[in-house]
Amino acid sequence: MTITVLVENQVDMLLPDQASPLGGDTHCVTRYGLIEHFDLGRVPPQAENGLSLLVDVTRGRHSMRVLFDLGLTGTVLRHNMRSLGVDPASIDHVVVSHGHPDHFGGVHEFLRLAGRRTPIATHPDAELPRYALMADGRASAVYNREFRFETVERSGGIPVLSSDSLDLGWGVRTTGVIPRRTDFEGPPPFVSGAPGLYQVGPEGDLRRDDVMDEIGLIIDVKNEGLVVLTGCAHAGVINTVNHAKDLVGDRPVRAVMGGFHLGFPTTPAENVSLTADALAELEVQTIMPMHCSGLRAHAHISQTMNANYVQPAVGSVLHFGSERR
Repeated sequence: MTITVLVENQVDMLLPDQASPLGGDTHCVTRYGLIEHFDLGRVPPQAENGLSLLVDVTRGRHSMRVLFDLGLTGTVLRHNMRSLGVDPASIDHVVVSHGHPDHFGGVHEFLRLAGRRTPIATHPDAELPRYALMADGRASAVYNREFRFETVERSGGIPVLSSDSLDLGWGVRTTGVIPRRTDFEGPPPFVSGAPGLYQVGPEGDLRRDDVMDEIGLIIDVKNEGLVVLTGCAHAGVINTVNHAKDLVGDRPVRAVMGGFHLGFPTTPAENVSLTADALAELEVQTIMPMHCSGLRAHAHISQTMNANYVQPAVGSVLHFGSERR
């Protein structure tokens, strides 16, 4: 199994390949590096404030491709697919972690490029209207309006709406709704009218947007354990990992990667060390904070768990399992 970073907040052509923390001579992380960036025959990838991960799963002569999230814009997703040699028509299934634009933004352009009807799995509440209210009085009304399920269907998508875990085959499954049990990952007290993100519920009730529609992706890799992907981890990284273990069984956690939600201004600073300690207790082998994880998380995890930390960048490929490229 490989995971290719298609969209992420940063590009870094100086990052070296990295060996697996499990040992051995085979690279676990390969980079789109200096040679590739300086090759005039190639098109260098771009970064944006979003996330998209391509999961390639192989078992014998069979294979499957799942796209987890689609970045903020179709422009960058299209550019990076071309840069990294990914054919949109080769994607078997798309999973959208939640209804925020930095995760679904490229959906219509992707479907246009794919040229065929493609399943789009997400939570049934992901399309509910969302508002952003700033402290200075500015507001963004229905900023998720491009993710109405009827418009996704018109673009060629097949909305697959489930709050339960959805088995995609070959050891790949969505988490479904993630129980929120870890104390420090809980949301702060709700104050109506305060600046923040809001959502209009199915019955017309206005509520704080705690992103209850967020789902993750789990890949059970033979002989290695679970690889857990998070969109923004609004539900909490540790909650997501624990739920993955509940669903699949008490398997080792080979890797956790994606947004960790630790870079938000309202996230308590102590959550960084609490999260790192919990990941260490779970014995996670590879940790790749991405997107919304924040500088404090990168600094702390890279220092305290250096052997397990992977710095993210567009074009990076993480390799798992016995079949390496």
